[in-house]
Amino acid sequence: MRYLNNAAVAEDTVQDVFVKIWMKRGEIDMDKNPKSFLFQSVKNRAIEIIRKDKLDSTYRAKNLRKLEEIDDINYEAERYVMMERIYASIRQLPPKCQKVFTLSKVNGLTYSEIAEELEISVKTVENQIGRSLRILREKLSI
Repeated sequence: MRYLNNAAVAEDTVQDVFVKIWMKRGEIDMDKNPKSFLFQSVKNRAIEIIRKDKLDSTYRAKNLRKLEEIDDINYEAERYVMMERIYASIRQLPPKCQKVFTLSKVNGLTYSEIAEELEISVKTVENQIGRSLRILREKLSI
């Protein structure tokens, strides 16, 4: 328990040592000091478990970082593909819709600024934006 801080793991460790000793009972000389031999065997097995757990946690941490990097790459790739689909759909809009939509959604101009720049009414800008959004919804099946 002092090494492993887990009762179940400590019990399993002691059990493992007893099984190993039993399997090698013909090869092991325990006439000298069996109590010391048992304690040292359990201690060594506990240290092996600690080392293995440390390696496993390091390995898991490295793999988790790799998975996170892969997720980031996948996210960026999906984002790129989606943006490309959106831009391709915008390029397929009728010229007037494309111009109004780009000025509004890409350049961030207000409807009145667009109307002033293109010398059309604000209502026409609203209609063109609405028409553009309907077309894009259909093309992108949103």
